[in-house]
Amino acid sequence: MDSYNSMSLNAIEKFIDVLFNQRKSFGALNEAFTLVADDFNIGRVIGDIDDNAKSNELLLLAENRVIYMSDRGFDPKNSISFDFMTISEAGGRTIVSPVPEHKFNDEEKEIIRVLLQLTDIHISRYFALTQIEESAMKQRMTDLPNAAGFMRYVHRKIDNKTISDYDSYYFNLTGFGLISKRYGNKEGDAIMIRYAEQLKSFIKPGEVVGHLGGDNYVALIEKGDRSDKFQELISGITVKAHDADNNTEPIKISCLAGYMHISPSANSDSIISGPGMALAYAKLNKIPFVELTDEIIEQANRTKTVELNFEKALENNEFVVFYQPKVNTVSGDIIGAEALARWYENGRLVSPGGFIPHLERAGKVNKLDLFVLETVCQDIKAWKDKGRKAVPCSVNFSRKDLKNPELPEKIMGIIDQYGISKDEIIIEVTETSSEEEKEMMMRFLNKLKDFGIESSIDDFGTGYSSLSALREYPIGEIKIDRSFINKELNENDEVIIKSVIDMAEKLHIDVITEGVEFVSQKEFLHKLGCDRVQGFLYDQPLPKNKFEERLLKGNYPNVEE
Repeated sequence: MDSYNSMSLNAIEKFIDVLFNQRKSFGALNEAFTLVADDFNIGRVIGDIDDNAKSNELLLLAENRVIYMSDRGFDPKNSISFDFMTISEAGGRTIVSPVPEHKFNDEEKEIIRVLLQLTDIHISRYFALTQIEESAMKQRMTDLPNAAGFMRYVHRKIDNKTISDYDSYYFNLTGFGLISKRYGNKEGDAIMIRYAEQLKSFIKPGEVVGHLGGDNYVALIEKGDRSDKFQELISGITVKAHDADNNTEPIKISCLAGYMHISPSANSDSIISGPGMALAYAKLNKIPFVELTDEIIEQANRTKTVELNFEKALENNEFVVFYQPKVNTVSGDIIGAEALARWYENGRLVSPGGFIPHLERAGKVNKLDLFVLETVCQDIKAWKDKGRKAVPCSVNFSRKDLKNPELPEKIMGIIDQYGISKDEIIIEVTETSSEEEKEMMMRFLNKLKDFGIESSIDDFGTGYSSLSALREYPIGEIKIDRSFINKELNENDEVIIKSVIDMAEKLHIDVITEGVEFVSQKEFLHKLGCDRVQGFLYDQPLPKNKFEERLLKGNYPNVEE
């Protein structure tokens, strides 16, 4: 008996060691019972879970049922069972049968009961750890997988070589900040939950939608028809919203989305970064759905290159300022200039289109714009110190800059630092159709006006609110976009442009037309009352020394075809 007790204790110790040093529930139980089965004449161990148990990896007992099976077989007649309850309140029992022609004695029954109690503890422990792990993999509000949970799902698809069956999506809800502002944060959260529920109801086994937080989502959706239907769904999901008086109204939530067709060789990083690149393109170009292409990848790589090299290039004086004259077409006088950044990248001159959009995407364009302003102020001061003629110069500021509420003070500070007159600098901004950007622009322009700094609307006529810009923005100048005159002009064009010029004149706003290349365009504009132009008819953007030479000449001779 003493020997038997010693053997029993040794077997139980092995059983405990396996169970509490492994996390995989079924595998650990099988290994543990294999170690002790012969000692206690165990032929089979099965798990039986109640029908109402939740589907969970823990409850694989219900799927596999057989925890252990002896090569010697088993006799179900003399089975014993042990009831248990998981912390999720899923009830079940573990049933142990002896080997054939054996009946458990009292001591074996007691030891088996101890083993089953340990099994119960293991199952509950495993369930608790799994629940903690699962909660860490989910977004708290919507209960959808978070980034870690989504990537775990991606890794499984890669491991079982089914990842290429799917399209990967990264999408951002349009204007959700305004929804939260209108209904309040609490109702905004409730709306987000309702939105997520509709996403959940769409996906089928094998697919997944993840919530990265905020208004950003990712998804793996089967290629083909399923992917088409998913795009149709997220193009506009209608959910209920409750206002402050608890009135219910439907609101439609749309999105901008990037997606890619996943290849068999795709790695896990590209599953989010790929559609993320396409989403950035969609946002920049206001396109609802954008598929990842080689061109977009090349553009994203260029953005990364520009971002990495920008600071060093700025320190090494690789950025320079060119000046394009603004001309009075009647007198030929230079009445101003627009300052434009150029980059000598590895000795090659790069135009603004080769780096400014990339700096905007990288969030670094503000530093470049302030550099251009400071360079212009230095040049104007130098010209005046030498007794040379100086003209007002326009400096462009990206709409991305306007998010900085201290920008007007920085502009004023640079102008004051070089001691030039405020009327020698004009700050140019570009029209916008975004309500949020309109508000930022209005604050920015009003602050400039308070400081006595003139502002101008660039590319006038390309946005959606040109007429309201004339009425609402405190500006001193508009620049009519080249698109109005770089085509064969007809009577409708004449009516539109003349109306803009007349309205601007009555509001005491100067008008300059950009992109003037031909005498016929100059004469057309003169007929309509616009004699201030900028374009290749007179000069392309000039490096500083060439512009200084042009200023010394004083004006342009009368140009002819």
